[in-house]
Amino acid sequence: MKKIFTLITLMVLVMISTSYSQWVYSGGFPSETFAGNNPGGHAVAVDPDGKIWIGNYYNVTGDTIFNGTSWVASRAIHVFNPDGSEVSFSPIMTITVGGVTDSLIGFTNRGMRTAADGNILVTNGNRLHKINYLTGEGMAKVVPDPVNSGTAAAVDELGNVYIATVAPGNPIKIYSPDLSLYLGNVTDVSVGYSRSFEVSADGNTVYWAGYTNNKVYVYSRPDEFSPYALADSVLFGFECESFTWSNDRSLLWASCGSDLGGLPNQDPDHVTSWTVGTWYAWNPVTNEMVDSINTVYNAVPREDLRPRGLDFSPDGLTAYVTYFGAGMPCFRKYDKTVNVDEEGQTVVNGYALSQNYPNPFNPTTKISFELPVSGYTTLKVYDMLGTEVATLVQNELTTGTHSVNFNAANLASGTYVYQLNVNGTRITNKMVLLK
Repeated sequence: MKKIFTLITLMVLVMISTSYSQWVYSGGFPSETFAGNNPGGHAVAVDPDGKIWIGNYYNVTGDTIFNGTSWVASRAIHVFNPDGSEVSFSPIMTITVGGVTDSLIGFTNRGMRTAADGNILVTNGNRLHKINYLTGEGMAKVVPDPVNSGTAAAVDELGNVYIATVAPGNPIKIYSPDLSLYLGNVTDVSVGYSRSFEVSADGNTVYWAGYTNNKVYVYSRPDEFSPYALADSVLFGFECESFTWSNDRSLLWASCGSDLGGLPNQDPDHVTSWTVGTWYAWNPVTNEMVDSINTVYNAVPREDLRPRGLDFSPDGLTAYVTYFGAGMPCFRKYDKTVNVDEEGQTVVNGYALSQNYPNPFNPTTKISFELPVSGYTTLKVYDMLGTEVATLVQNELTTGTHSVNFNAANLASGTYVYQLNVNGTRITNKMVLLK
């Protein structure tokens, strides 16, 4: 039996080591303890400088505005550098456009999107603001609907802005890049509740992610002078609450949201095999799923997890995500590994963590890693329940390759996770103890 188990284990390890990319959880952003990491993450966008803009559905502790009588909590917008430090104009608790100042008291942040010119489109309540990404100052404002809260906006390559309401039965509207001109509707009546949707670069195809529809509707037109029509339905089984393009617009990232969003329809193509809380990268040209970002849970998976936002760093190697109702840091960071070679070495942002050798092992094994720059480094081992069982490194280390031996004589046979954490980069790998 042990020989059979060893053979299966080795086969699994070979399959893992020959993969050339994956997304690795790198912790809560900007930290595990950020005050905004309550169960209300709702919006995230990354600007051309790589700054990360985040918005919460609920009030954030400490984000208060004096209303002339008392200090009142707000839904502030926070902006961070990639290293987690907050920029000078953050938090943003008021937005002034044309001499009129709007506070973020009582208006929930419904979504964010980076505009074609790099500035940030923020939907708060039923208002859509455009904010200068360099200064944090308001640039433009429109109220697409006098009553209903809006979705996250979508933009085409010309900068035109598409916006709708969360509630169904209302238009999907189009505005000019500066929000001053109303250009028409994609449809007069939206179908299903929605948090987010997307539009193709040329503006001729709109992917409507009504999360109660259990699929994504595709509206299209032959050219900019023609009306849109409902042309297709895709991504059956998705109760999608967030959408975003890859940086080159070749892949449409769509979340498979909570099954609490509404009743599944009875479409014969209804699919139930997608994993709740996962973003999938869909190629609209080939109709193939080519990548995914899988949620790492603190404990057991949660069926009420609702992915509300996703955006990527300018180099495309870091994903910033936000969840609603997560019961864990709702703003999180995932790094894409590259060069996972045939020897099992995983590289993230220049940091490398090798597959332990030997593996499987009994009871000792060696773990090697490489640092492109010096920094305070930890290397820890966890069991599959997330309990820390060993700390192998906890010190300031210099640039270069380092190795450490791990003796598991006091541990039971099984699979363990070892994790390297240095300078904000976190890499994990698995190893098998076989006694």
